[in-house]
Amino acid sequence: MMMNADDVRLFLEGRTIYCFQPETRALVAVIDYQSDGRCAARFSSGEEDTGVYGFDGESYWTRYQTFRNGQTHAFHLRKLGAGIAQAYFTDGTKAFLQSQSADLTGLADT
Repeated sequence: MMMNADDVRLFLEGRTIYCFQPETRALVAVIDYQSDGRCAARFSSGEEDTGVYGFDGESYWTRYQTFRNGQTHAFHLRKLGAGIAQAYFTDGTKAFLQSQSADLTGLADT
């Protein structure tokens, strides 16, 4: 079930989110979603990027300086366990598997 607007906001806003490849569950990035709408990503490659994010109904959007070519992308979240969600681009394609902790303990089978 996709998360509603309140749940999406509570999941992200003011939190550090660990982002994993959905297929391999390898850590790709750690993103800080600051309460003022700014975000900062630290990638496992050692690269870093900053940007902005916001909410639009039951989805959220991000735009980084260079990540994803600096374009705005919107996502929906589907809850998979306590503090864990699968992000989907608006076209239904899987994006990052996201967790409020550094591990995926409690992940439901996807």
